[in-house]
Amino acid sequence: MKKTIIGMRAVVVGLAMLTLSAVSSPAAQRPGFETYVVRNGDTLAKISGRVFGDEKRWREILKDNPQVTNANLIFPGDTLLVPVPETAAPAGGTGGGLAARAGAEAGTSDAGSGAARTEIVAVPAATSDQGAVAAGSSADTAEEGGTAAAVPELPVERVRPVALVNPALYRAAGYIADKLPAIAIVASPDDRILLGTNDAAIVNAPISPGTRFTLVRANRRIFHPVTGADLGWLIRVLGTAEVTCRGERTSTVALRTSNDAASVGDYLIPIDPNDVLEQNVLAGNMQPECIPAGARDGVIVAFNDDRNAAGEQDLVYIDIGTAAGVTPGRRFTIYQQIAPEGRIPVGELQVLRAGVQTSTALITTSFHEVQVGYLLRAR
Repeated sequence: MKKTIIGMRAVVVGLAMLTLSAVSSPAAQRPGFETYVVRNGDTLAKISGRVFGDEKRWREILKDNPQVTNANLIFPGDTLLVPVPETAAPAGGTGGGLAARAGAEAGTSDAGSGAARTEIVAVPAATSDQGAVAAGSSADTAEEGGTAAAVPELPVERVRPVALVNPALYRAAGYIADKLPAIAIVASPDDRILLGTNDAAIVNAPISPGTRFTLVRANRRIFHPVTGADLGWLIRVLGTAEVTCRGERTSTVALRTSNDAASVGDYLIPIDPNDVLEQNVLAGNMQPECIPAGARDGVIVAFNDDRNAAGEQDLVYIDIGTAAGVTPGRRFTIYQQIAPEGRIPVGELQVLRAGVQTSTALITTSFHEVQVGYLLRAR
């Protein structure tokens, strides 16, 4: 009986701490920091691994959070201060130069036609499917006095079978964010660890009933595999939630749809009605091709889970976005640099969602497994 009473007291104390976490926002008082909400199963070492990519740096988090008097005693729903990710490297800083090269080949500096210039890069001068001679080849023939010159064959953009992107796949694709969301689940009924459709939870903000949110999880920070730059937080989409009751400092939400189980420490972001799939057509399978010489346009920096390799129909995240002229629907050849002059095509991906410095993409073709750090060339 005594053990039961002690257990009940521990639950009460834990819930009290959750309530305190829900109404405090220490990050707002510390520039350069943001609030990380402790999840079930978290330790300072695990959090350090998500924040720094190194579990041994947990003492840095402990130092910035004097309210934690025992490193072994943190509870789901507690808020901790963690450093804000540094600004991502500017587009082209990783050797891409996609937008610049597109502008040079188009022979124009008109900023309003950036998307059109980007597409010019993907269609080199060559014979078309109908056998018509491209402008570049005609010029070469004229210079040779009417005799066909030996022009190297370059990859040609051909019409291929297409399919539509599954809207559910797009909604669940996730993205890389430069900071953590502000609203989080800080408590669940009966200390429930896993939450699914129609389950209730408490969030750390007073919100009007009926407001709908996308439910997400901040998995870990993503560090560039080539430069080591901090790109931000990998955000996974878990489902949707709706506010059912508003309190003075907290609100109750109900989970409406679920792609994966949620828990205390997961976040809510407003649903953007304008966030639609601008280009929902997927190209058919590509064939191995020559990778033209020149700087890479991008790098695969992460997968949507902790796997070591990915393949066809898997989601990946790349280190270029709208700042480099990338838009949804844009395709890239995935390749591996074997030697200074040796490039082997691995497959193809297509952008589903474009952020400013990073994008979410789907591998549409793979000849063998794809790994983080593989390079991209615009098609």
